[in-house]
Amino acid sequence: MAYRHYVQKQIKQRKRAMARAQRAANRELKRKMKSVQPSEPQITTTIESAPGSWSEPVAPPVTVSASGATANQTENEPAQP
Repeated sequence: MAYRHYVQKQIKQRKRAMARAQRAANRELKRKMKSVQPSEPQITTTIESAPGSWSEPVAPPVTVSASGATANQTENEPAQP
């Protein structure tokens, strides 16, 4: 019984210490963020080649019928996604 209380007390102390450290870290971060001056926004631009000079190959659209797919399958074959 005493060991259980000892363990619970240690856990409680550890949680308190972690919470204390987290609060201190948050305060420090907030203090640092207040002292930092915001920089000017940087704008980056890229130049792309003319449209039509490079195109991605595109497959033609495929129409799938759900009723035809289930009618052709047998019970032993798993359904294909």
